[in-house]
Amino acid sequence: MRLALTTLLALAPCWSLAQFVPAPTDLINATGYAGIPVRYKEVPTGICELDPHVKSYSGYADVDVDQHIFFWFFESRGSDPQTAPLTVRIHSLLTSLSSSVAEGQCCQA
Repeated sequence: MRLALTTLLALAPCWSLAQFVPAPTDLINATGYAGIPVRYKEVPTGICELDPHVKSYSGYADVDVDQHIFFWFFESRGSDPQTAPLTVRIHSLLTSLSSSVAEGQCCQA
């Protein structure tokens, strides 16, 4: 019994590593406000936003070595994206992006 438990615990890290998705290699790297590194990519049409004329981008702002802020940016749907006002919605862990998607506040079907 003890050998089986020891074997299971020894193999557990292998199983957990096998479940991770590989990091994307096609991210665009930029420098944001205050020199903060930003990694992002354009989200394909049909994921959340169905209008082919509206672009969206998602990525991370790397504010510290182990602190990365996720963002998902949508261009304006009803006016020129170059002149439209910017609206920012900040989420905590408890009010995640998935709640906005479920409420229909970000995605438009």
